[in-house]
Amino acid sequence: MNFVHDDPDFDDLLRITANQRRLSLGLVEKDYWVTHTLWALHATGFEVWFKGGTSLSKGFSLIHRFSEDLDLKLDPGTVALPAVSNWKSEGTQATSQRRAYFEALPTLACVPGTSAVLDTDSADKHWFQANVRVSYPARHRGDLGGVLRPFVLLEVGNARVTPFVRRDMQSFVHDELMRLGQLDDFADNRPKEVRCVHPLVTLLEKLDALQRHVPRADREPASFVRHYEDAALIIAAEATLPSLLDYPDVGALVTEMRKQKQIAPPPRPDSLAFSLQPGARTKAIRDAFAAIQPMFWGPRMTLDEATDSIRAWLERTPLPSG
Repeated sequence: MNFVHDDPDFDDLLRITANQRRLSLGLVEKDYWVTHTLWALHATGFEVWFKGGTSLSKGFSLIHRFSEDLDLKLDPGTVALPAVSNWKSEGTQATSQRRAYFEALPTLACVPGTSAVLDTDSADKHWFQANVRVSYPARHRGDLGGVLRPFVLLEVGNARVTPFVRRDMQSFVHDELMRLGQLDDFADNRPKEVRCVHPLVTLLEKLDALQRHVPRADREPASFVRHYEDAALIIAAEATLPSLLDYPDVGALVTEMRKQKQIAPPPRPDSLAFSLQPGARTKAIRDAFAAIQPMFWGPRMTLDEATDSIRAWLERTPLPSG
């Protein structure tokens, strides 16, 4: 049985899906290949953990922003991937192991219908993380709005991935096939029971990134501005999120993440990152916030609404400060 992207009418299906959802063709097409890539990594035999903005969108439906990168932790599973015994050491042997791991990934990450290459420029000198570009046969590059790239970027590292929640996923194209009653006509490439990092971990990481990056004039707002709305939407959904399992509350999670040096002390409600003052820096942040509009397919918060929500959450949530 063939994949739907092998069907000669796939382009028509993309157009139907885009029209039904009032989305750009390029976004619908890329959403399909992102989903297919995630499925393929599982099907190949990797142990996969999924985090970041795309997991908030595809795993939990918390945001309506298209985040094109897959932020992943990949363990070998049944794949003959070179072993890494130490992800933290800067020693020569550990660095060589990590480099061998990343250099093998493009060949071993078998995603039907695509080609993969290692982006060596993305790796730091100790190879703690690196990116793999998975290029798909993009037919609608011109509809990517200038903010999305015509490939799927795998951002692979060894960041925190617990606690996690297993979630099933599918693309807009799969949704349309279900509506048309044609889903069973094609090979099933929907990722199942994907380990998605709990959104509250993502919230703490995004707040940490904002308090570190906003005050730094050398950090372009485009690199962090999405965190405002993502964080506020996680906060809005907090009451409906899955349990934190082994943690009595978010404060206990903060304590552990601090102990493991994964985040700095949580920001105060009056942090300059969330009390944006008039000036050139704030104008640049507002401009960057407006510029990512093509990545959204639903109603948006304003930047002020997002910062108000974050400040209110920080005021009412007991978090350890040390």
